[in-house]
Amino acid sequence: MTGESARIFTDSQEQRFLQDLPPLQDFVEIDDNCGLFDGLSQELPQDFHLNGNLSFGQPENNPLAMDEKVSLQQQLGLQDQTHTSQQYQHHQQQQQQQQHQPQQLMHPHFFLPQTLPPLSTPILGKEEFAGKYNFQLIFNPKNSGKHWVYSEKLAKVFIHMEQVLPLSFQWNPPVDGLWVRATMVYKLDQHRSQPVVRCHNHMAPDNNSNRNINPMQVKHVIRCLHNTSSYEEANNGHLSVLTPLGVPETALNNVPMDFLFTCKNSCSSGMNRRATELIFTLEDESSQILGRRKLEVRVCSCPKRDKEKEEKEESGESGSVPLAIGQGKKRKIPNPGLGISAPPGKKIAMDNKVYNISFNVIGKDTYNACLRSIYNTMAGQGVQQNNLEAQKPFMEEILKKINEM
Repeated sequence: MTGESARIFTDSQEQRFLQDLPPLQDFVEIDDNCGLFDGLSQELPQDFHLNGNLSFGQPENNPLAMDEKVSLQQQLGLQDQTHTSQQYQHHQQQQQQQQHQPQQLMHPHFFLPQTLPPLSTPILGKEEFAGKYNFQLIFNPKNSGKHWVYSEKLAKVFIHMEQVLPLSFQWNPPVDGLWVRATMVYKLDQHRSQPVVRCHNHMAPDNNSNRNINPMQVKHVIRCLHNTSSYEEANNGHLSVLTPLGVPETALNNVPMDFLFTCKNSCSSGMNRRATELIFTLEDESSQILGRRKLEVRVCSCPKRDKEKEEKEESGESGSVPLAIGQGKKRKIPNPGLGISAPPGKKIAMDNKVYNISFNVIGKDTYNACLRSIYNTMAGQGVQQNNLEAQKPFMEEILKKINEM
């Protein structure tokens, strides 16, 4: 049968048939105008997939499923017949046009640009600026005592843990509705993306500093002694304390604010001997940063001793010999030119032969412990045998490997 004799319906019969044809159960067409799924009344099954025409279907389970190029008769199981009706040609033209038009997908498991999850809070900048309110951090080193000291040479505070650091903030004009945010960050750029948190010991529930406090404060190294302060954690883990400034009291041009610290820089499971600094940002009600100030801080057991030690290191008075590496404290290797020798009556054998060590270990901590042990052994022998200069190139190579981890 060919031509008109091969047709199953006349044009009018086919049109009535199409009108009476029930909608496909497993196919959902996307409306071009509003971008919604027509007929979608319940959650889609997990095995639904998205085909090239932005329609959901189950071709393996649906006898009416088809490719765009399959005719209406093939849907109905009439593969041996041809269909040349004007309605079908018009339907094909519409499908071809839809393939070149952008479609908008609206589904609970998809996000439109305006509903994307918020990005992580960016890393705080280090550059200070006063801004339009001339934001200033007021700090009086003369108020230091036995619990904290300030180094003008290093522009750094050395303070005992859980001791108050008095600060003040000034802005002009002193309008109301502004906040100051205090965030503790690592000073070095390679660590700056990591949040500063307390060590495991100081976060323990039985620690005295964790009693009768808001659970939100437990991880925070810095605390503000202000009853309206709120403790916040960004979605990237960075911690901060936000405090409303209000307005200065009469006869004052600044607002005092006290801070204390609940963990030490030397705690291995916390800051782990890394340098830290406080970033203070002046913010409005929309969290827009209007000014920024910073203050380097070290929380330690002996503020005066650590201050003098770091000032000497900054001046280069202790020599350029590398530090000996230990699990806890560090010690300086005396300069070999000082004439240190072995105890009387004890002869130290000199072994200048170079050996190569090549082996594998499990775990980063084990790897670092091996390198530290070798480094410190060489440093001790260099001092005892008065040949530290000969050891120095090999020690620097080991130190480089440790710093790369």
